[in-house]
Amino acid sequence: MKHWKRWLGPVLIFALLLAGCSGGNKNTQGNGGGEEGGAAAGKLPVRYLLPGNEPEGLDEVVKAINEKMEADGLNLVYEPTYIAWDAWDQKTNLMMSTGEEFELIAIMHDTKGPNVLAGNGGIIPINDLLDEYGPVLKEKLPDWAWESVKTDGKIVTVPNFWIDVAMNEGMITFRVDMLEQHGLQPPKTTEELLNVAEVFQKNWPQDNKNVYIKVLTEPANHLHTTYETYPFTVVDTLIYVDQEGQVKSWLETEEFKKDIQFMNEAYKRGLIMKDVLTAPAEVINQEELAGRYLFRPGDVGLNDAVRAEFPGARNDAFYMNDTIKFRANALRNSNGVSATTPHPEAGIQFLNWVFSDKANFDLVQSGIEGVHWKNTGDQKKDILATTDNGAPVYELANWLLGHVEFNRYQSNIEDGRLERRTTIAEDAINSVTIGFNFDPTNVASEYANSMAELKTSIYPLMYGVVDYDAGFPNALQNMKAAGLDAVVAEYDKQFQEWRSKQ
Repeated sequence: MKHWKRWLGPVLIFALLLAGCSGGNKNTQGNGGGEEGGAAAGKLPVRYLLPGNEPEGLDEVVKAINEKMEADGLNLVYEPTYIAWDAWDQKTNLMMSTGEEFELIAIMHDTKGPNVLAGNGGIIPINDLLDEYGPVLKEKLPDWAWESVKTDGKIVTVPNFWIDVAMNEGMITFRVDMLEQHGLQPPKTTEELLNVAEVFQKNWPQDNKNVYIKVLTEPANHLHTTYETYPFTVVDTLIYVDQEGQVKSWLETEEFKKDIQFMNEAYKRGLIMKDVLTAPAEVINQEELAGRYLFRPGDVGLNDAVRAEFPGARNDAFYMNDTIKFRANALRNSNGVSATTPHPEAGIQFLNWVFSDKANFDLVQSGIEGVHWKNTGDQKKDILATTDNGAPVYELANWLLGHVEFNRYQSNIEDGRLERRTTIAEDAINSVTIGFNFDPTNVASEYANSMAELKTSIYPLMYGVVDYDAGFPNALQNMKAAGLDAVVAEYDKQFQEWRSKQ
């Protein structure tokens, strides 16, 4: 278990110096009494960094969680800290670089994945911690999930197996009631997709028709199913891997060019928000929560407030080409143990407790039964307490902490969506990359610079704001200056070595 100490390195040295100057920087956004409250009770804090806004009912649920853990004999105090999306990267980077103590961090693999955090020493290997403190976690999660979160042979995060990605990857969500109303079929081509979006926008059932396509900070997987070269895998928006194991720069492929040309056409038609690059994330997310999008990549549902606003509204998700189910990656989310914590076992103990009993899981994910939710069976629930905009007063999103066999969904969830959420696709094709985990240590600077440069040079293309022919040459030049070629070459080297041993 002591191997984690070597990961702290200069981070903690700097933290100790900083603490001596500042008097000890406490996380003022936490709940449950903070570090001092936990210490006074003789318990270890579980300070868990989560993205987004703090739920209205958080304090009540945190109190119930801590009472349940105490009753179960755990020497822990749960202290979740919510950080606004717009501040997430800056705040978490600052906390890790200054040595601010916390135990767990939610990791979104499509933004800053575990390889990055492990490579820069932000999170620590947890093999020994799992052996000693996480027997339930090891049992509840499949072996391939654990293999998928290894870096340099070490497990660096706890997988969040909340869905089989093969039941979601490449899908698009539509208002099927609007498709029916306007005599439309789910699109099968990219041109049909744009035409459906135009019809929806023109006939949007509200006076405010400034409604747009929901754009994600990831490759347009919903388009890829229509390409002749599909299936293929895109890693970190940098690397393309086909099913033969050939590796090359994703940004220099014809498939990437097609993505950008589609998005730019959508932007020119007014189907993407003009200020999409500068609009606050919270504003865009609120539009989604209000059901105001023409379509959305992925598989999402409607909340009760949207159903009230749009009587008869129904969502469903489709593939433009549904002949292949592809598991491009094993997971999209996980949770890491911070290198700044003086007691890394606390985070693993907490997660192990969550998954050791369905009642624990329900409490952490859905809140207090009878207050926040009602059990309606078959992984369903009724929400008993909602905010003014119809969202649950308390809920921890299952993509942050969930399990395909445990998650509960609202009773009015569409049957097809519930099935997709609770099913493992036995007939799916696995990417040749599953089980391989790139270690960016040898190109740490180039990798970090490339990931940062994506936001500056590539996102304007991915969002459709910049025309491919006009913007791509300079963007590619910037990416290569950041170290793209070195990253692709190192990935290819490690991947081919890994394949030769399989």
